[in-house]
Amino acid sequence: MKSENVTENEINNKSTDESVQPASAVQEVDTASINAAEQDATPQPKRRQRPKQKGRAVAGQISRLKLALLSLIPLLVIAVWTEVAPLLASAGIRASLFDLPGAYDTVNLRGVLQLVLLVPILYAGRQFYQQALQDLQERIPSAEVLLLISTIAAVAGGLFTAVHLVLGQPYGNLPPLFLFYIGVCVTAALGSVYLDRWCKAPLPQFLDMPSMWLVSSSILLSIVACLSFFFTGKATFPIWQVAVSIFVCCCPILLLPAVSTAAFTAVQKAAAQNILLRDGTILGDAGETSLIIFDKTGTLTIGHPVLTDIHIFNNGSEPGLLSLAAAMLQDSELPEAAAVRGAAEGCKLPLVTEVRSTPEGWHSARCFKENIRLGSLEFVKRYARIPAETNGYVEQMSDAGKTVWYLTVGRTLYAIFGFSDELRKETPEAMRRLKEMNIVTSVMTGDNKRAGLYLGRLAGADRVAAELLPTHKAQLVQTFRKGGEVVAVVGDGDNDAPALECADFGFAVGSGTKTVWKAAQVVLTDNDLCNVAATFTLSRACVETVKDNVRKVCICNLVLLPFALGIATLFGGPMLKPWMLLMVTIVAAALVTHNTWKLKKTKLAGRRNDSFPE
Repeated sequence: MKSENVTENEINNKSTDESVQPASAVQEVDTASINAAEQDATPQPKRRQRPKQKGRAVAGQISRLKLALLSLIPLLVIAVWTEVAPLLASAGIRASLFDLPGAYDTVNLRGVLQLVLLVPILYAGRQFYQQALQDLQERIPSAEVLLLISTIAAVAGGLFTAVHLVLGQPYGNLPPLFLFYIGVCVTAALGSVYLDRWCKAPLPQFLDMPSMWLVSSSILLSIVACLSFFFTGKATFPIWQVAVSIFVCCCPILLLPAVSTAAFTAVQKAAAQNILLRDGTILGDAGETSLIIFDKTGTLTIGHPVLTDIHIFNNGSEPGLLSLAAAMLQDSELPEAAAVRGAAEGCKLPLVTEVRSTPEGWHSARCFKENIRLGSLEFVKRYARIPAETNGYVEQMSDAGKTVWYLTVGRTLYAIFGFSDELRKETPEAMRRLKEMNIVTSVMTGDNKRAGLYLGRLAGADRVAAELLPTHKAQLVQTFRKGGEVVAVVGDGDNDAPALECADFGFAVGSGTKTVWKAAQVVLTDNDLCNVAATFTLSRACVETVKDNVRKVCICNLVLLPFALGIATLFGGPMLKPWMLLMVTIVAAALVTHNTWKLKKTKLAGRRNDSFPE
């Protein structure tokens, strides 16, 4: 620790003609107006709205999924046998499974059995139909509305076919049963909800546009196709069968799982990278971040400042002034306070009274019948005269990036303290990776401008907001957001929590306080700042995967539209059959699995998979 007892003559002998810091590429943010402004009495702008979970995270979700699966298995067995039995009969093979004996052998109950087994599945998925009714009232063409329309169409067509099967008509002459397909759709949707609930990352916004097109297109195509066959008279089947086929074809089984599997994989990958997503919905839009603001102490730095400089004035005693400062800071949780207490270890502390501390880091007390004040220049200059000759020492410490505190007794300055905090080793690399993603980096600090700019250059930041009061950090974030920026904030202390809550996205380092953890959506459990860029990379990769999954799932089903529309029958082809839907679903599942595997293999730069030094 460097200590120096300074007299006025010695100060005057110091050279004041030394050049000040060179021009910097770091942009300085004007914080004077923010500090001078009163706290805004109007409600703070809310964080960007998160996608509604639309009531999907409900109690008993596992029980509902189990009920659907238990009913789906026998439903699939009967559905497969229903499709296979006519083929066996045409080959001269007697297919008596599920047939009644004796005089009732012409009665086919397979359609009725499918309807009965479908009922528990529909009951298990009732949440989707309840949500669909709400969306219909609000005129929202959601995925739930699409499922509702398809279910009504499939059940109505299934009732017709089941009744005629009971009356003894052969299945080959009737519209096909799509009941098992609806059962699989509902079960897959329940599985999707379970994944969303487990990983806390529902991303329903990516289904809004595809659902709107599928709902609108299915209704329009059904009307056009039915009217076309009605007026042309070329239909060799019930005209309403076209509508049923279109509605079923436009409801892909993997529409919801296409989103949930990608989100689930992204959350798992984040956890493996020591990134805790307290709010998984940020995966859907964190990649849109345009500006990120870092707190200085404990975030960009290791958070353990050391008292490196003490400049004594007016013939004060260094041990006495150091013990006086330590006595004032006995109950302070500031990192600088811990540094002062450590430096004063072994010194006898005087008795101080009326100790007060503010969120800004300003401290005052009474000792020896005098008012003692300790803190930044902005605080102490209100009560004491600060000689202009001290600027040389302050600038020297500031140019080294040190935090400067002043100690005054009455109206007289007695000491200036300089604190140095080591920059995290990964900070420059983290800044570089963020810049490569076209994200502007900024630092907010209460240090003076010279120290702030030095820190900004050392860290590699684009902007520095220096001399910022801790209580005005949230206002700084609001100012950027009102300017159209999508803002993320990284912090570690209680005074950072309001800024994190006001930002679009909040990051807390793992060594931070419980308060900042609660305010953050993402916690960097290993304190690795490179994982901030990794989170944005993961968000962009997740969004790309989700969009690609949804696109491929929809395309696979829409390939069957010529069969659903009845166009194929005009050229001697069949109408839409259940096995066709099964085939395209298998293809879509393979594509979704491949995309999800690619997401899992996405490289996220961080200390876990880099050779970056700890």
